[in-house]
Amino acid sequence: MMRGVSIQIHSWAGGCTLRKIGKIRDVAKEAGLSIATVSRVVNGATNVSQPTRERVLKACAKLDYVPNPAARALSTNKSRTIAAIIPTIEHSVFAKYIAAIEQALSERNYSLVMAISNADEIEELKAAKKLLGMGAEAFILTGAAHSDELYNMFERRSVPHVLTSIWDLRNTSATIGYDNTALAAQAVEFLAARGHARIAVIHGPLAQSDRTQARKTGALSASQEHPALDFFETTLNVAGGKHAVHKLLRSGRQYTAILCFSDVLALGTYFALAQAGFRIPDDISVMGFDNLDWSEHVVPPLTTINLPARRMGYEVASQLVRHLENSEPIVPTLLSGQIIERRSVHRI
Repeated sequence: MMRGVSIQIHSWAGGCTLRKIGKIRDVAKEAGLSIATVSRVVNGATNVSQPTRERVLKACAKLDYVPNPAARALSTNKSRTIAAIIPTIEHSVFAKYIAAIEQALSERNYSLVMAISNADEIEELKAAKKLLGMGAEAFILTGAAHSDELYNMFERRSVPHVLTSIWDLRNTSATIGYDNTALAAQAVEFLAARGHARIAVIHGPLAQSDRTQARKTGALSASQEHPALDFFETTLNVAGGKHAVHKLLRSGRQYTAILCFSDVLALGTYFALAQAGFRIPDDISVMGFDNLDWSEHVVPPLTTINLPARRMGYEVASQLVRHLENSEPIVPTLLSGQIIERRSVHRI
């Protein structure tokens, strides 16, 4: 043991002593308010006047105070975190949707955690358990096709959850989204009204998506009174769209229009038709589904169905927060989609 030696430790950053980061009691003192009032402000409570909120935020900025979410979760038993599990992040329709959820939650001082299931129920269940362990208070799921074990886990733990991208009042879980069956029927009727009597329908794997199943059901219901339809299943990507077009061209059947249940498939359709020497829409019309950001910029601009992805994300986030904070019921909500007519479909 060394005796007679005094050791002093100083913290330096670029030659300057580091400033002590303030705690919530320091913020309260600086703002001249109670700790409870400061806590309400930093936790996003709405029952605080705007002048008071500004005093607290000014004090937070001055003292470099950042709330500790882990400590807050321990003291309140609330993490202010909502989880979303989606099948893929590869398509921009999901990117728009997730961005809207994150923005709406951030405005309410909530955080979003996310996992990708790759449309696999086992992977989805593993992700849900992991996210629950991280403190997720509610879940956002895509479609209604999920494992019984997942639904049972939510029921046992009383975990709020919402099913999105669909609308079905028969479902025991709240659904917030659009009517895929009705929108697909509208697409077929749109093409039929323009004289198309033989339509090829390209779609992704039915087994992986109840939304695709619903769209096929809608298309078939419309075709009972209108045109004849042939369905081509493929992978849900650009290559899949190309492959489906090659297959329908080899069939020898004459189609006047191709309806794609995704804009991604429509893009592959554009490429394959161009390679085969077909002109859109002079030789054959093409219609998509999603209204992805690039769909108005391809040549010719793609006629498609606009899905309210951003509005859906905002609605889901808003309802879940109101439910968590005020016990308001989650209300099934139908959001409207609409046909965006551009120049890839012509009248016969």
